[in-house]
Amino acid sequence: MSLDHPQEPTTRDYQTTPDSGTHEVYVELQELVMDGKNQELRWMEVARWVRLEENRAEAGGWGRPHISCLTFWSLLELQRTFKRGTVMMDLSETTLPGIVNQLLDQFIYEGQVRPQDRDELLRALLVKHSHEGELEALGGVKPAVLNRSGDPSEPLLAQPSLESQIYCEPGEGSSCSPGPSHILEKIPPDSEATLVLVGRASFLERPILGFVRLQEAARLEAVDVQVPVRFLLVLLGPESPHVDYTQLGRAAATLMSEKPLGLYKEFPLWMKFASVVPALLVFILIFLETQITTLIVSKPERKLVKGSGFHLDLLLIVGMGGVGALFGMPWLSATTVRTVTHANALTVMGKASAPGERVQVQEVKEQRLSGLLVSVLVGVSVFMEPILSKIPLAVLFGIFLYMGVTSLSGIQLFDRILLLLKPPKYHPDVPYVKRVKTWRMHVFTGIQIICLVVLWVVKSTPASLALPFVLILTVPLRRFLLPLIFRNLELQCLDADDAEVTFDEEDGRDVYDEVLMPS
Repeated sequence: MSLDHPQEPTTRDYQTTPDSGTHEVYVELQELVMDGKNQELRWMEVARWVRLEENRAEAGGWGRPHISCLTFWSLLELQRTFKRGTVMMDLSETTLPGIVNQLLDQFIYEGQVRPQDRDELLRALLVKHSHEGELEALGGVKPAVLNRSGDPSEPLLAQPSLESQIYCEPGEGSSCSPGPSHILEKIPPDSEATLVLVGRASFLERPILGFVRLQEAARLEAVDVQVPVRFLLVLLGPESPHVDYTQLGRAAATLMSEKPLGLYKEFPLWMKFASVVPALLVFILIFLETQITTLIVSKPERKLVKGSGFHLDLLLIVGMGGVGALFGMPWLSATTVRTVTHANALTVMGKASAPGERVQVQEVKEQRLSGLLVSVLVGVSVFMEPILSKIPLAVLFGIFLYMGVTSLSGIQLFDRILLLLKPPKYHPDVPYVKRVKTWRMHVFTGIQIICLVVLWVVKSTPASLALPFVLILTVPLRRFLLPLIFRNLELQCLDADDAEVTFDEEDGRDVYDEVLMPS
């Protein structure tokens, strides 16, 4: 063995292959920081993943491997950022400068970045990358905010993050794992690396995200452990007290490090069959939503001629939902608000012939053209994202609110809720008012409101997965409990499918039938 050079840690020969199959993933998270000695911007490795997460301590070294903990907020914020982000697949570049130039061109093309900001971002993305052993020599680092001029000598400094101290406090000594040599023992030979770059730039108007997948895994000097890089993620955004970009990058890196069928190995066989239970509950929820929508649209008072078409649609939706789920396709469901609004738009109301007479439905323009047009527009909207993204969210929410409120008209529960605020003398001439005592009608309405509140609470909590089960519990409530409180005639008036209720002959003697008529 030659004594001219010190022996270096043993490393594996990681092969770069064009195979795009499944590989173990090594993820490295780097943050844009300012070193305390030279006052220069640089990318510093702050966390890494090989199945488990390891964080760098501010005093140097690595913390204990642990399972990543993600907040629900970070996942939602990451989802919103990804929706506005840029995705580039099978890029043929093999160097970091080439990747960055291509990504910035796409940022500008898609309107995420202004052309005048290209040079500043290019310089920021190509500054030096620092790794193990350099933290102490740099005199400490702080997360930096790149200012508008791009001058690194006058950065805006953010407060240092304490996340890196959670699992490796300064002075713990042996509890902090050593440098890159130990990480090589955990990485399988055919692994591929993912590099996540997170930073802050004051001149950006909104967060930008770029996800790049290379056509072939390439060795990049930016990665501490020389594993061929295949997934690259860039996340930059303006300084904001409400957004922690390091946490967003940590969430993205954690998701990239996970394997779809388990962290260490595939799920046990029993878990695959057990997943049928929650899937069935969700499917029942979608079926009920579709069925309820169908009942609202095809009410007898609408006088539909082709009413059986709704039953055919229901059968197709259920069948396609069950078959599509086997192939990983999304479920189909009826959008209640849009569907009811569509039906109301096609409804022609007649004119009242006498004062105070209830207006009746004259006809419904039954046709397939408007439904087909709506479906086509929904599909085309995928390509209209640049235009639709300019619509303020307040406008969209206002439209949905208007559609929802107008769809409430004609729903008996909503009408009875309004009656809670009206004196009895102003109540309409309908069966559930005339044939049910007012206080008993209000009791029934109160029970329905309580059920609605319970469903809303369950939906708004972490127990939302149990919503289908809670919804199914309303069936025995209606079938077995309410008949103990209300008479059959009252339930027929309060819970009828039709607006006009037909009653069976009530118990009692009919005097006219018993009187003998002269022959």
